[in-house]
Amino acid sequence: MSFERRKGLGGPELKMDRTTTRRGLISLAAGAVALVAGYLIAATVVFSSPDRTPEALIVVPDLIGESAERAGEGTEAAGLTFRVTGEIHHPDEPMGSVIAQLPLPGQFALPETEIQATLSLGPERVAVPDVTGLSESQAALVLGRLGLSTSTSTTASQQRKGEVIRTEPEAGEMLPVASEVQLVVSEGREVVAVPDLEGRHLDDVEVLLARLGLLIGTVTFEPASLGAPGRVIGQSPPPGFGLREGGEVSVRVAGSPTDVIEMIQGGREN
Repeated sequence: MSFERRKGLGGPELKMDRTTTRRGLISLAAGAVALVAGYLIAATVVFSSPDRTPEALIVVPDLIGESAERAGEGTEAAGLTFRVTGEIHHPDEPMGSVIAQLPLPGQFALPETEIQATLSLGPERVAVPDVTGLSESQAALVLGRLGLSTSTSTTASQQRKGEVIRTEPEAGEMLPVASEVQLVVSEGREVVAVPDLEGRHLDDVEVLLARLGLLIGTVTFEPASLGAPGRVIGQSPPPGFGLREGGEVSVRVAGSPTDVIEMIQGGREN
C-alpha cells in the first residue's frame, strides 16, 4: 500500500494500489464460491427426496412402577419392543412391577428398539427365628443378622431375669426384611412385700409365706428369750421389704427346738 499527497488539497489522502485491490476481490470471490458449494451440498444430501429421510425417532416411555403386562402394552403401542431381563427384591415396590429400564425414560430410540426391564420380587421376607431362652442382647444380635430390628417389653416370669420368654410375632412367621420384632423379656419373678411375722407362731409363718410365694429360710432358736416358745421375735428381711417370688425369709424364734416341737405336736393333737 502506498500514499500520495495531492497538491492543492488540505491534507493527505489514503490511496490503495492495484495489487491490494486485486487480492481483496479474489478473497470475496472465493467466499462466494464456498457459500454456493455449501448450499448445493445441503440441498443434495440433507434435503434430499422423501425416500432418503432418516426414520423418525420415538421417545422412550416411562415404565417405572408399571406391571410387566402394562409395560409391554405401552412399549408396543409406542412402536418399541419389551423384554424382562431380571428380577430383584425391592423393599417398597410390589412384586411384578418395573423398577428399572434401559433405555431410560425420555431418551430417543429407533422403531422396534428393545426396552429391557427389571421387575420387583417384592420385599425380601425371612422367618422369625426361635430366640426364647437367649438373653436380650443375644436375641437382638440373631435377629439383626437377618435384617430385623427389635424392641423390648418386660414381664414378670419364673424364668431367669433378662431371658427372652417369647417374640411378637411368634417364631416361624414370615416378615419383610427390616420389620420389627418385639422381644418379651423376663424381669424375674414378681416382687412380693415381706409380711410382718413378729408374734406369729412358727407353724403359721410357713403357711403365710407359702401363700405369698415365699419360703421360710433359716430358723434360729433363742431359748433365753422371754417370748412364748415358738413365737417369732425377729425376721430378715424386715416387713415391707420387696422380695421376688421364691425368696426366703429367715426368722428368730423364742424357745428351744425341743420346746417348739413339743408345742407344735401338742397343738396338732388338740
